[in-house]
Amino acid sequence: MTQDQDKKKIISVTMSQSLVSRIDDLVKERVGRSRAQMIEDSVRWYLDFTVHKWNERGLYWNAIRMILSSESLSSLFFSKLTPNDQYELGITAGSQAPIADVMKIFHRKDPTKKESYEFVMSMLQDSGWGELRLQDKMIVVGSPFYPAPFLRGYFESLLKLKLELVETNVKDNIAFRIK
Repeated sequence: MTQDQDKKKIISVTMSQSLVSRIDDLVKERVGRSRAQMIEDSVRWYLDFTVHKWNERGLYWNAIRMILSSESLSSLFFSKLTPNDQYELGITAGSQAPIADVMKIFHRKDPTKKESYEFVMSMLQDSGWGELRLQDKMIVVGSPFYPAPFLRGYFESLLKLKLELVETNVKDNIAFRIK
């Protein structure tokens, strides 16, 4: 990029008051230096996340580098592990899940509390884990990205609860009963 292309230019932006208030709160909390810096960073991140501007850094979501991978590659990886190994891997992943830190630090929520389960499901669904929902005393996963043993271990570790796999009629659904 040339120096001329990277020169700063003053622009005017019209935003909703609620968004401006949120930006101001973040500046007060020292998350950003100024409104201008927050808006410029937001546009830069938008370009990265929507892959309009791909660069050597890849895609990042908070402190997590994102990769684009096929479901078949994930299935191949998990097919080499026994169901018990998948479960143990899920326990390890759940105990070190970045989503727990994101919830605690940025949303002031404890993922182990029942009132936070919906939020956990929403965040994981937004990250491509499948269609997640709580139904009665069950966690239901439609079109899961990961196999059932891994998910069971992950949820048990992250949410600090015990689950039992429930048999389903449809292959693309996984259900766990909360014990």
